[in-house]
Amino acid sequence: MDTQQLTQGLHQAFFNEQHRLVFWYDPEQSFKESVSELDLPDVTVLNMEDRSTLETKLLLELEDAEGRYLLYFPGPEPEPEHDWLLDMKLYSRTFHADRISMIFNDLGLQQQSLRQHLSLREKFFSNKARVESLKRYIQPDADEEMLDLGMIAVVIGAFSSDVPTILFTLADELAEEDAGLETPPPSLKELEKFQLVPALVSALQTEVGYPASTEELNGEAGFNFGQFLIRLLTTGFCESIGDIPDWARSIAISTANARATSRAMLSRWRDSSRYCEAYDKVSGWVANALNIKSRISDLPIDSLAQVVTFQDVENRILVELVSAIPQAQPSALAVFTRLISDRLDGYWASRHKDDDIRRRYRTVYTAISAAIDLFALRQQHADGFHYTSVEQLYKAYESELYLFDMHYRHYCAASQKAHVELLKQLDEAVESCYANWYLDRLAYNWSEKVESEQALAEWRVPGISNQQDFYRRWVQPQFEGRNSSKRLVVIISDALRYEAAMELRERINVKRYSEAKLHSQLGVLPSYTSLGMASLLPHQALEYRDGTSGDVLVDGQSTANTAARNKILTAHNGMAVTADDVKGWSRDQGREILKDQQLVYVYHNVVDARGDSASTESETFDAVEDAIEELTELSRKILMHFNTSTVLITADHGFLYQRSKLDAVDRTALVDKPDNLTKSKKRYVIAQSLPDTNGAWRGNTRDTAGTSCDTQFWIPKGANRFHFVGGARFVHGGAMPQEIVVPVLTVHQLRGEKAARRDRRPVEVISAQTNLKMVNNIQRFDLMQTEAVSDFVTPVTLSVAIYEGEQKVSSEEVVTFDSTSESVSERVKSVRLSLSGTDFDRNCDYHLVLKNKDLNTEVERYRVVIDLAFTDDFF
Repeated sequence: MDTQQLTQGLHQAFFNEQHRLVFWYDPEQSFKESVSELDLPDVTVLNMEDRSTLETKLLLELEDAEGRYLLYFPGPEPEPEHDWLLDMKLYSRTFHADRISMIFNDLGLQQQSLRQHLSLREKFFSNKARVESLKRYIQPDADEEMLDLGMIAVVIGAFSSDVPTILFTLADELAEEDAGLETPPPSLKELEKFQLVPALVSALQTEVGYPASTEELNGEAGFNFGQFLIRLLTTGFCESIGDIPDWARSIAISTANARATSRAMLSRWRDSSRYCEAYDKVSGWVANALNIKSRISDLPIDSLAQVVTFQDVENRILVELVSAIPQAQPSALAVFTRLISDRLDGYWASRHKDDDIRRRYRTVYTAISAAIDLFALRQQHADGFHYTSVEQLYKAYESELYLFDMHYRHYCAASQKAHVELLKQLDEAVESCYANWYLDRLAYNWSEKVESEQALAEWRVPGISNQQDFYRRWVQPQFEGRNSSKRLVVIISDALRYEAAMELRERINVKRYSEAKLHSQLGVLPSYTSLGMASLLPHQALEYRDGTSGDVLVDGQSTANTAARNKILTAHNGMAVTADDVKGWSRDQGREILKDQQLVYVYHNVVDARGDSASTESETFDAVEDAIEELTELSRKILMHFNTSTVLITADHGFLYQRSKLDAVDRTALVDKPDNLTKSKKRYVIAQSLPDTNGAWRGNTRDTAGTSCDTQFWIPKGANRFHFVGGARFVHGGAMPQEIVVPVLTVHQLRGEKAARRDRRPVEVISAQTNLKMVNNIQRFDLMQTEAVSDFVTPVTLSVAIYEGEQKVSSEEVVTFDSTSESVSERVKSVRLSLSGTDFDRNCDYHLVLKNKDLNTEVERYRVVIDLAFTDDFF
């Protein structure tokens, strides 16, 4: 041992541990010559070989009671009854210079009793790198258990020496090996080499109540890590269902502390971004070993509501939901909605983990939620639709019935994206509800009122402007009074349906800088692009060009394309551009191009471009989502970058779409089809003159679009098609509400106080009780959302746990508060927390801490008294 090591050890005693007096006994006199070479500033070295004990005692206690002294004895330590300096040694430090003692000193340990324990681990300390690594895991006050855990952490490469991290590290190694539960992790053999396995088993016994055998604790038998994992996850599963099934009685760890700690440990494992992938694999192995799929097949769904231990549980819940939803009563559908909310806060569908497994489950739950909304809406209209007028039905669609189309779109988009066999049964039920029930009944009621009121002869709805009046009703008023020099941008999105515009409004209103308000206008008939686009332009007269082209003229000018529309708008100090052009402009380019333009029409084509083609019509609802995203961003860019304060977003027409293929009953055959047709499409036929025909309505564009010519058309009644050529699931041109309730979205830029008033904040959540006390290892806490979620009060997802200082001492639960109810009782949610361990003092400060899960910031904390009664039973 060199002088440097001696110096380091003594420096530790004097300056790190702050001892004034250090006694050093050297019976072999191995270091007698080295004492004088020690570099210990501010320390006086006394060689006690020939020095009087009494003289030394007087010096150290009377003459210099402040100085630091090293008392070197070149001999053995005397027995206590013959030690005249014993009283001084009791408040001082004894230094040892053998190898184990130097390791003791090097590690900065304080408990002298650890020397014997260190000697038992001499094989571990034979490697200097291991000793150096151990330093970062232990503190000076470490005991034998802490020291062993630190050594275990070094051997297996854990980043921390607490029991959960050691467990997770071993499991992660097991998952990396991908050899299943039967093969132990390689590090376990390394632990055996250093005789550390009994220490690991003992730690698991203490931490989670693992019923270790005497042979395991004595190192006489190997440790079956796979079997331990089976026991741990089984215990967590049983705790979550509130029972120990017969098959689990010999597996689950049965003490109250074990179930609480197991639940807390598994919660921590799943919440770890570092180790959660290992949990996924290990839980799958355990599920297979237990045949958990068959074990849970007879359990009621409500008993599984809180279980996240196994992926099979998630699948079982989904199967039950898919089967039950179509026939469920409203009360059951409400329960299902709450269950889905809880599952999305759980593990397998967590919003806070982004991998293929979670994305797939979230997508499936999105589909199921949309199906619930659809069937709940159907139950509100179980007797069908019986509106007494075109006006009443139109306004019912505008205020509520559009939700059928929205929920159906959300379901179809999510189901198609999930692409799982599980949803096929629900696909059929949803399709039957939408296509065979909703569309049929809506078409019947709508057609009845259109015919009885002869609505096509006077195409008006009281209080609703017509599409051909768009420029006069919505554009011109924007330039009145002080606004005569403002710029207005009109975005026309081909086939943007009213229900999609409703969602677009919500997306825009999330932003602080803008406010969107939605109205509707009565679309022209036939509801197709050429006529719809023309009707939106400034004009005195609309008319069809002679011949068979179907081109619609505005004041004698063509409107066939963007260039033609630009020519018309030039006369109104405006221009026409495509959305793709605008998306490509930089801020400076856009400002330069628009600097002299007062009115800008932007033509956006996403939905119709993909929907109105046989090869891509199945992508219709994906296209709607893309359109909403693009329009949100496009309106933001125009308002923020191009000196524009107002944007109008509208459409040329809507559309009908259903996933299922149509059959003969959905077709209106045209037996006597004239030869002089201008246009013949799936939902409309246009000609200069048409006779009456069975099964279709005949109308005149002078009445339905305000044209100056008497061009006539046929449209099929209800949702029928004339033919299916070129695809038939996506159509427009007819008079169904989905086609002719055309959105007009007004988007205003907000600044200053108006923008400040739109600041959004997460809803506040507080504890429902003020005095919190835990008398059991597992306990529920009620949390209350203080107000309803609204436009500017947003949902919040919280992580909830018990803490001692900054240390988490319980499981962590994630819960989202998103209730829109005004009822306080409906805004209360419970979290069930499990304490980790048993070492709790009722006089210590523990806190129930609520953290914003997305921001990882503390929201609230409440003092909790933990006063556990002694219990050793499971339930």
